[in-house]
Amino acid sequence: MDGRGILWTQFILAAAVARTARALLDRAPAATSASDSELLFSYADTHGGSGRIEPPAMLAAVLAHGRDFTTPCFHAAMTATPGHPGSWVLAGRVIGGLPRLAFEADVNDIAPEVIAAAKDNREVGWTRFWSHDWFQFLRNRIAMANRPHFVFIDPPPDDPRGPGYAIDAAILLDTLGIPYMVSYPVESPQDPIDQIGRTGLELHRDGWGCGVLLGGGGETVVLDVLADLHRMAAVLGGEFIVRLPRPPADDYCI
Repeated sequence: MDGRGILWTQFILAAAVARTARALLDRAPAATSASDSELLFSYADTHGGSGRIEPPAMLAAVLAHGRDFTTPCFHAAMTATPGHPGSWVLAGRVIGGLPRLAFEADVNDIAPEVIAAAKDNREVGWTRFWSHDWFQFLRNRIAMANRPHFVFIDPPPDDPRGPGYAIDAAILLDTLGIPYMVSYPVESPQDPIDQIGRTGLELHRDGWGCGVLLGGGGETVVLDVLADLHRMAAVLGGEFIVRLPRPPADDYCI
């Protein structure tokens, strides 16, 4: 994924995590004392990486237009702490900017050396590190008593199983009501989107593109960010395209 794809995906991820966290706060009883004022927000990342990446080339342009965006969580997370974060560090920054929430993450990467580097990049909260096949990680994680509040499924592009496991994972999380986001290249076939039954939010530029699907409750952020996605696509020199499931898939949300 190039720098534009990273920024596109991270912008949507930050907004979806913030929306999910605010829903958790809305459902929680009011705090009656300092001892019960903090709530735990649990995040899981199937392909988390080291937590640090090189700043994408377009980052400065995106940040320069920060006042044009109505959803500020991504821009706030980018400017709060030096260094460009990977997805799970970004999620921690977003949660750290909200009241009453403590952050925990389960971060998976198949490469042990990446996990070793990730241990030095924690910023907030508590992190469990895994090094498994991503689908095995997800299956084991949701079997734990404290299910995650949000899951980012970022299938490796060289996974020989193709999109099938991402379909299974998305349908499973929808069934369990666990908010999630799945990333994919836009050259992926239509069938996975039809089978998952969710709307694709895609960035297209010069024959290249990337997209994400949101579900399990995470799709509620879509209406919040639609206008901002047009703005983000323009800043990135691309076009925002919505890809809908084809009939008879009718469970999508926009």
